[in-house]
Amino acid sequence: MTGSSAGKQTGNRTSSGPETTSIDPRLPAGGIEMLTPAAIAPASYYKIGDQITFGWNYTSLIVTPTAIDILATCSACASAYTLANNASVKETGSVVWDTSGYATGTNPLLTESYTLIIHDAAQATTAAAQAGYLGTYDSFMFGMYAPQPYSDLGNFVCATCSGALSNMERQTLKFLFGMGIITIMSFTWFAGGFGVFGVF
Repeated sequence: MTGSSAGKQTGNRTSSGPETTSIDPRLPAGGIEMLTPAAIAPASYYKIGDQITFGWNYTSLIVTPTAIDILATCSACASAYTLANNASVKETGSVVWDTSGYATGTNPLLTESYTLIIHDAAQATTAAAQAGYLGTYDSFMFGMYAPQPYSDLGNFVCATCSGALSNMERQTLKFLFGMGIITIMSFTWFAGGFGVFGVF
């Protein structure tokens, strides 16, 4: 794995090659701590077509990778979207994803859940994490949704509301309602004629 080193190192520089870094294997692998959105923030949902900003810090990183790749993957649609390739590594990382280019096309974004992936560009996303080196980060999930076109309320039809009933269904409901009124009125007249209510 190539990359510049950051933090305390041990090792000797020789004339035959670059300085090597010796890392205690008991140390944790380098990781990512999300800043935008914050790790403690509620679930994040973004509209397809908007620009999305992700920001993060690095943790337990001893050897800094030369570059990183940033992806968004969707398991439901078996797709991966590149946010940045070979991006430089800074103390605080960030990327702005313009999703307007994925609203249509051969591989459009869908209303689904997505996973943000950040990893060392020199390593595969499936590479085993090593002490002090950046491991693949895939712990942040977010949702994407497609905006719906404007619908005039006057022409809106609710598929699950009574307004969407057929004429036959509406006539049946009117008949039942009418029969209920007649039944109540008949009982009131009958009870009144025999003095039922007068007992009380």
